[in-house]
Amino acid sequence: MSFLIAQVASSTPIKLPSVEYSAIAPELIMIIGAIVVMLISSLVSKHVSKTTSIAVGAAVAIVSLADSIYLGFQSGTSGANKAVLSGAVALDKFAIFFYALFSIVALLTVLLGRELMNLDRGRVPDFVTLVLLSTSGAMLMASALDLIVLFLGLEILSIALYVLVAIESNSARGRESSVKYFMLGGFSSAVFLYGVALVYGATGSTNLGQILTFLANNLFKSNGVLLAGIGMIMVGLGFKISAVPFHFWAPDVYQGAPSPVTGFMAATAKAAGFAALLRVFYSGFITYQSDWVPVIGALSVLTLLVGAILAVLQKDIKRTLAYSSINQAGFILLGLYAVSAKGVGASLYFLITYSVVIVGAFATVGAMEKLLGKQGLELEDLRGLSKKSPFLTFSFVALILAQAGAPFTTGFLSKFNVVLATVNARHYPVALVAMISAAIAAFFYLRMALLPFRAASGESQTLAPGGAGLEDTQYAGSSAVLVKEEEAVAVKTKIDSVSVVIGIAVVVTIGLGIWAGPLVDLANRASLFF
Repeated sequence: MSFLIAQVASSTPIKLPSVEYSAIAPELIMIIGAIVVMLISSLVSKHVSKTTSIAVGAAVAIVSLADSIYLGFQSGTSGANKAVLSGAVALDKFAIFFYALFSIVALLTVLLGRELMNLDRGRVPDFVTLVLLSTSGAMLMASALDLIVLFLGLEILSIALYVLVAIESNSARGRESSVKYFMLGGFSSAVFLYGVALVYGATGSTNLGQILTFLANNLFKSNGVLLAGIGMIMVGLGFKISAVPFHFWAPDVYQGAPSPVTGFMAATAKAAGFAALLRVFYSGFITYQSDWVPVIGALSVLTLLVGAILAVLQKDIKRTLAYSSINQAGFILLGLYAVSAKGVGASLYFLITYSVVIVGAFATVGAMEKLLGKQGLELEDLRGLSKKSPFLTFSFVALILAQAGAPFTTGFLSKFNVVLATVNARHYPVALVAMISAAIAAFFYLRMALLPFRAASGESQTLAPGGAGLEDTQYAGSSAVLVKEEEAVAVKTKIDSVSVVIGIAVVVTIGLGIWAGPLVDLANRASLFF
């Protein structure tokens, strides 16, 4: 024993990599915040209200956002991008851009949890914790310079989402959706990891910078292993962005999950997947763009057309928005397909505007479910909404028209920029397909926007009794009326966190649609590390 101790003592000490904690502070804030929420709920659960848990989660998201803005100012002052954690994580404008985006989405989602989630007091901390942890995984995906780190971020993001989908214990549909998401998500993660193994076998590294250098300085006699690895990585990330043909999970999961979770998933998971796609293919595989660009083009065309066409056939609002989300992914792919700085900037602008729109849209759907006393809404349920709640009607119409790309909303410039980048890259057929898909999508967007102004067939313009716990609540600006013993009882106006989130989404969507310059400039300056 003494001999072994002497050997260990005389051996060379292990050299640990230096850690620049300030560079990964947003991820750490989210993780530490999640741990704090868990500890508070475990130690003093009897004295913690729903509002307290939500307030702590919102405070964590605000601190993370503030730190992201601080890092952005620092980056703008120094003008230098750098790699930390032995080159495994990037601190650049691209990563900081997504730090801020994910913090905003987490903040809005947490604020929706108290009013729109069917959770008792003990489950609200679980909801907040999972949102914060999932956000930390998304941040890690956006900043990863190593494929192994990217995989870790992917799993942190995904595992939390699997649980969030089924967090409402009384929802059988949520549990079913969670199992589907888990099974398909596990398979896609395995495919992604096998692709990483193949890329490592072909290049000898999982670091994107080293992969780029190796591919630039070496010529393969046979590159089948490398191309197979690139393809599998594309499949794994394509699942996260719900690109066709990896989209089959999205309609069922979007429909079964609670509305705030659906909005969070549609924004954060999609943005994280696109952040990883842009980072990996521009920073690691750019020298092989002639091999993967045609595949991205084909995926974009399929995603644009399938999303738009199948959305027209849907009757459920959440399923319609799910296929709309698939169609939007096709537009974002155009930025990657263009293989240009303008294309990347257009995709980033699309992602940040779409994230706010989709969170607001699903918040509006959740509010309508509470208002109408129904779990899950058909398109026909929108009829007569304008008389029941003008505020929800205006908000829903504004956010739907933004997804359609209507002028004076952020959606117009989002679609225009990615199509313009495609045209500038001379991919004219794909640009034409994008415009055709936008025309098809306009049909179901306009249908959803007009239905609230039509009278409900065979019904009076009153709410059904038993409005799922909202008998005493009305959203800001509405004039909801409940039928109780054949008497119409007016309900007092109440401004709550749901109204605030919806209002923020609408103001950002219209305001930055009219004054778009600062946000476009921010997206264009969010350059990649390499």
